[in-house]
Amino acid sequence: MKKMTNYKFLATGIFSIAVFLTSCSQTEQEEVVLAPEAMEAPKLSAKVYQISDFYIETSWLSGEDSRSTKSFSSTGTDNESWYDKNSSGYYTMKSLATDGNRTEWKEIEESSLTNGKSMIYKAKVESIPENGVTIAQIHNRGNNVNRPWLRVFIDDDRKIKIKVTTNNPSNSSGTYQEYTGATYSQGSDYILSITYNGGGATVKVTTSSGSTIINKTISPSSSWNSYSNTYYFKAGVYTEGDDKQPKITFNYFYFND
Repeated sequence: MKKMTNYKFLATGIFSIAVFLTSCSQTEQEEVVLAPEAMEAPKLSAKVYQISDFYIETSWLSGEDSRSTKSFSSTGTDNESWYDKNSSGYYTMKSLATDGNRTEWKEIEESSLTNGKSMIYKAKVESIPENGVTIAQIHNRGNNVNRPWLRVFIDDDRKIKIKVTTNNPSNSSGTYQEYTGATYSQGSDYILSITYNGGGATVKVTTSSGSTIINKTISPSSSWNSYSNTYYFKAGVYTEGDDKQPKITFNYFYFND
């Protein structure tokens, strides 16, 4: 695939795709039903990536001491040290080690939490910094928003947690509500789903065998009332440490608008 540099995204519209893979071997097929209780999802197979509604953003090119980012086409970028469709056909992302660096898929559009969107992926984090790494977010492009509304992360104790901003996101510092799930073993597969749910969001993380790691339905505090129509999804690695480069590999990625 041909790389596109400094790509600026003004794309709009709705992307929907149904995939039927019937000729793959059992090891390639690996069918899994990804269905949070509030939605109906198709049976998906490994190597399915519905990423056309996302772009890829990274701070890799700006150096360790800078959080400055550059954006690229999610489907037109490959063979980079920070973003690669590897020899097994899976997408891998890496970030620089210094705190605050990131490589992530970011949804192009914004919307209300009542819109009924869902983001589901299966992945494994193969390198975790000492202070942890963020693996998914619901962020907001409203004016002067300084932090995400919700982020899912692996903390320094290796438990998967959800942190929710409870005060006005334009404040210089944040107040938070935190929810703690089970311990994550580096390099193991997990399935993460976030579903907009009638003004809030349901976040569920399970092991590949179906055991629940964390499952919460959360609504924003009244401090977010002014930002009700500008939420969007993110997924990838956003480092919280300084000792090593985080790395995530996606088996599949499903987005339903």
